[in-house]
Amino acid sequence: MSATTRPSWTWTIEPPDGWLVVPSTATEPADAVRAWESEVVEALLESFLPEGATGPDAPDPDADHVATVRGSLTQTVGSLVTFADEAATEGARAMAGVGLLDRGPVPVLVTVGMGDPDESDDVFMTVLGAKGGNPVSPPSIEYPDLPDGDGIKVSRVDIDEATGGAWVSVAAGRRTEFPDGVVDTALVWRSQDLVLVPTILDAIVDLLPAVKIIRSTV
Repeated sequence: MSATTRPSWTWTIEPPDGWLVVPSTATEPADAVRAWESEVVEALLESFLPEGATGPDAPDPDADHVATVRGSLTQTVGSLVTFADEAATEGARAMAGVGLLDRGPVPVLVTVGMGDPDESDDVFMTVLGAKGGNPVSPPSIEYPDLPDGDGIKVSRVDIDEATGGAWVSVAAGRRTEFPDGVVDTALVWRSQDLVLVPTILDAIVDLLPAVKIIRSTV
């Protein structure tokens, strides 16, 4: 490698079926984000209503129900964009899973960062929930085999001191080694929907390969 070149990297997401990359108004034109919201609402509407409930031939008695569902989905999709806006301030992105146990879009935070392989991995483990905080019991940690890096899967439960409610966190991570450093990928979901935990655990591990690390020299 010549003295005028240096390694560089970036990352992108290639969402598989059932997943959406949520745009952010912090990084994309507002009109493009609004168009995305409208398209997603209409696409989801079809899956949340009985066949034939929308369109010009839909029976009049369903009109109010369709409007109610559309309004609820509009609010949900708008919340996804708000989540993506908050993620963008930290250099992260947001994804949403569709059709997981018939739930609405399930938001997942995606972060990618490069580090020194000789330094402690405490930050990465804390992001995944394997360290820090005051969980109800020690986090459950597993190490799945991945084709493109060392994997880790973490789940934990914390109690919200203000409300007394239980919050579950599920995360999947991947450490990919390069000659000049390591790149850590983390997918994190946090919710009070305890029933969804087994499904989302498997789903986000399967989602890890969708986050692509791109290497180049500049």
